[in-house]
Amino acid sequence: MASGDAHAVPTTGMLERLKWASAGLALEALGLESADPLFAPTAATLARFEVLEQTTQRQRLRFALPGSPDARGNLTGRPGPLGTGLLWLTVYRGDLGELLRARFTQPRSASLAEREWNLLCHLRAHGVGTSEPLLVGARGAGLFAAHSFLLVRAPADAFPLPRWLRTDGIGAERERGLESLGRTLANLVRSRVVLPHLRPEHLWLTPSGSGECETEAAVGLRKNKLPGVTVVDVKGGRLRKPRASGGAELTDLFEGFRGLFVPEECARIESLARARES
Repeated sequence: MASGDAHAVPTTGMLERLKWASAGLALEALGLESADPLFAPTAATLARFEVLEQTTQRQRLRFALPGSPDARGNLTGRPGPLGTGLLWLTVYRGDLGELLRARFTQPRSASLAEREWNLLCHLRAHGVGTSEPLLVGARGAGLFAAHSFLLVRAPADAFPLPRWLRTDGIGAERERGLESLGRTLANLVRSRVVLPHLRPEHLWLTPSGSGECETEAAVGLRKNKLPGVTVVDVKGGRLRKPRASGGAELTDLFEGFRGLFVPEECARIESLARARES
């Protein structure tokens, strides 16, 4: 069993598997005694959660780590090993077709949550910023698990691209943002990850000079020179075959850009994104 993995029998009696991104963490870090509220948020637990999206097959919620203010501004306890901030929880109840695609196409995964976990890890390994994966869980045995969840850290001090353009994407910062978007999309193409539902609002930007450092050079830590770009939704994603050409899957995203950028800006982003297609 890999570091960070755990198997348990939950209160429902079903086989449960949990995988943390870092070893040594437990549900107590979330202020929870069991994973039940993560697999099935109820009226009792929704007091802590804010529903962001809800369909019959996918529910997305936001909640605060202990020690952080919740949606109502109330503190939620003492800070734990995960620090403070907001988390996004996505709960999946996939249909048979989605589960079969997750199991038999790349990256092959035993549940929809684990599919998105694997995509996030693959993207991050190829230089594409994503929400930080923290914990993934699945219940069931056999070929695949129909019930699963994914927990990620919400981007801090970031805004969806349309809002960023209205509030922060002005002047020189806008120019830097165009370059950062182009570079991110170029890395996305190189990663071979296809995101058919990627839209402008799924790209979140942070200001230049904030976030993680670009490099730990001998002269010391250097701040990011460009706005950070984070992909916050990889729903329906898959891996393209190694020798298949890439870039065509960005067509719908580029169409969405036309309502946000002037033609010259759209052309610049597209040129940067396609410069390193493989």
